[in-house]
Amino acid sequence: MRLKGRLTTRSLLTLALSIGILCLIISCGKKGDPLPKGLPVPGGIGDLSGEVRDGVLFLSFTMPTKNKDGSDIVDLGGFRVMKSCSNCNAAFGTLKEIRLDDTSGFTIQGTRLYVYDDDLATGYQYAYKVHPVTKKGTAGDASNVFLIQWQEPPPKPAGPVSVKVNDGAVELSWQQDEGYSYNVYRHDENMYPLFPANKELLAQPFFVDTGLKNGQKYLYEIRKVKEKGGLRWEGEGLKVEATPRDLTPPSVPMGVKAEKRGNAARVSWTASEGKDLAGYYVYRLIAGKAQRLTKVPVRETFYVDHDIAPYRYLSYYVTSVDLSGNESEPSTESVVVLKE
Repeated sequence: MRLKGRLTTRSLLTLALSIGILCLIISCGKKGDPLPKGLPVPGGIGDLSGEVRDGVLFLSFTMPTKNKDGSDIVDLGGFRVMKSCSNCNAAFGTLKEIRLDDTSGFTIQGTRLYVYDDDLATGYQYAYKVHPVTKKGTAGDASNVFLIQWQEPPPKPAGPVSVKVNDGAVELSWQQDEGYSYNVYRHDENMYPLFPANKELLAQPFFVDTGLKNGQKYLYEIRKVKEKGGLRWEGEGLKVEATPRDLTPPSVPMGVKAEKRGNAARVSWTASEGKDLAGYYVYRLIAGKAQRLTKVPVRETFYVDHDIAPYRYLSYYVTSVDLSGNESEPSTESVVVLKE
């Protein structure tokens, strides 16, 4: 009986072991979902760089369009921005998780994505790298590493800023700080500007912005720039507002003619051109002194002067006025004889 029991136990162990091996072979029992094979991996980023603007570090890179296998990326979900600090012995950790279907935390200009880091300490060295990530969470290889030894950015320029507005243009001038260049930024419709309005660094404290819309208020920001360690370091800016306005008068009225009509003098002229024409001012000359007869611009191309009784003859001229209050030069004078 004892021998039979031992044989039975051994048989049971052998059977259990066989069943276990069989389960491993045919994957019996409940398991997690098998890992998918052949998922496309986003191609790498090779141009990660940084610029010091507005007193903070802006990182930027060209967004990949191809997977590692050469196929087009169709499911790019975002990017994982990594940061480390060598002075504080901090390994790479996630600085920001960027989701392309979000609307905050980054800016895209053309094919390049911009993100900033404002948590930096003077004298510390920082390293950054970026991983592209698909919508399913598949991460691509790390980008090149960007290194920077953080320094204190330049201070704001010394004020005040002198502003001169012109027709569709604004002129800005400020005090010169030795050893610095300048960038001028224009905030259009409260949008944060990534790039300066000037095409080249300004060596002198003067800038003219043209092609502007008259009557629209613009916010400008002037920032000092210093070359350090192969980078341009740009500090916070000095802000000023300016509103360009129309300074161009309409054309001079032509064909001015004054003639007596009963007990009045009628002055007529040819209409002036201009989309913003407000009307006309009519002037009367007495003893060489001009008197404006119309308190507000008249829209018609004629005017009747009834106050002529005391005079033997009178002389008239006309000007054009636009909606901005710009007045043209006087027209040629026309003399009317009232009494023979």
